[in-house]
Amino acid sequence: MAKLTFHGGVGEIGGNKILLEDKDTKILLDFGRNFEKERQYFEEPYLCARHEKHLLSLKILPDIKGLYKNDADAANISAILLSHPHTDHTDYIRYVKDEVPIYCGQLTQRIITAREFSSKAKSSDYMIANLTKTKGEQTFKKFHDLTNKQQTKIDGTKVASYEVDHSVYGANAFILHTSDSKKIAYTGDFRLHGARQKTTEEFVQQAKKENIDCLITEGTNIVEGRPTSEEEVKTKANEIIKEVKKLVLVNTSTLDVERLLTFYEVAKENNRKLAIPCKQAFLLHKLKDEFNVKLNDPQIQIYMREKKRDSRYEEILDETYPKNTIEAQDLTKTQDKTILICSFYDMNEMCEIKPESGSIFILSQSEPFNEEMEIEHAKFLNWLERYGIPLYNIHATGHILPHQLKKVIADIKPKKVFLIHTERPLLFKRYISDLNLDEVNCPEQEKTYEI
Repeated sequence: MAKLTFHGGVGEIGGNKILLEDKDTKILLDFGRNFEKERQYFEEPYLCARHEKHLLSLKILPDIKGLYKNDADAANISAILLSHPHTDHTDYIRYVKDEVPIYCGQLTQRIITAREFSSKAKSSDYMIANLTKTKGEQTFKKFHDLTNKQQTKIDGTKVASYEVDHSVYGANAFILHTSDSKKIAYTGDFRLHGARQKTTEEFVQQAKKENIDCLITEGTNIVEGRPTSEEEVKTKANEIIKEVKKLVLVNTSTLDVERLLTFYEVAKENNRKLAIPCKQAFLLHKLKDEFNVKLNDPQIQIYMREKKRDSRYEEILDETYPKNTIEAQDLTKTQDKTILICSFYDMNEMCEIKPESGSIFILSQSEPFNEEMEIEHAKFLNWLERYGIPLYNIHATGHILPHQLKKVIADIKPKKVFLIHTERPLLFKRYISDLNLDEVNCPEQEKTYEI
């Protein structure tokens, strides 16, 4: 009989790590970084988890024999399935032996590696990928592509991947068929109000047909649902920006290309150029075949921060798009014609940009708030006060809303439900209690459940 052990995503948002054991097949569903638990013990950059043993000793990494790089035992995991590229679902793969197969959509792999190429060099022991002038692009993990709506066999377990809508492209849900004919659906992170909601609907319809035995689903928004669509983000941003005569600063998640495209359209409609940071520009560079926006578009500018030395990815951008790169002194002269994508960590740049009175900041950060970075909000507000910049919140969540999620569960009608990726699983359980499901679980950390 197949069984599930939950090593993350239980009573918290993110950090998903779920072990499926199906006879001799062992598959991990996601292997994400647990920001919440790390913050209980570490304070970057002064005190960090520099080795896998630091996380293992604190039980932040699950104690799975043979999985990690410094474990002398042979790897005994058949595969890791990654639902999407967000670090709270993927980042701990850096501690796993490189020979462990990692299955995900091709776009997920490309985003993960592009992010690594444009990140500060990690310890050479724990790199997922690396980019240097001498060696070029290197990928150290053994990635296998999953094709949308097609089935792949991993040892004795069959896996079908389905694209779903989320605040990052490349998100997938999975339907797994065990060796004893049990059917497990894992939603990953998903929603029904983005530009690609049809993909989520198709996954739900497929799961509905399959007579699912076990559904593992997120519940991020069960505490606070904010019903705003991507189209509403565009409309609200347009209404505000058309009245602004100076610089518009916007904060979005680096990986949220859909939100970036929204502000690209807003910039065009307001006769402004969109200036984007190098990390986001490099992501678009690596995914240039996926989107209509090209970095050599005159509407796009690549903002180069003041640095003593450029990283290799920045050199590539400068070499490839020399007409589109700008620096602070260029931006200072065109504040009324620019939307600048930036973050809390760019605030030192303001002394060079010198935002004029009448500038605004739009916070359009996908949830969870600390998914891709950790902002100390009070300090951020101090910066805005220093330059006289008011703050607007305009954003649409990357996660499904409670009433939609309840309908999804009702439509799929699984025999068992496991509620994860939520801070309030008991609230979630009570909310769906009238669906009269056979079994609803708020799983416990490290506990094993039969399917």
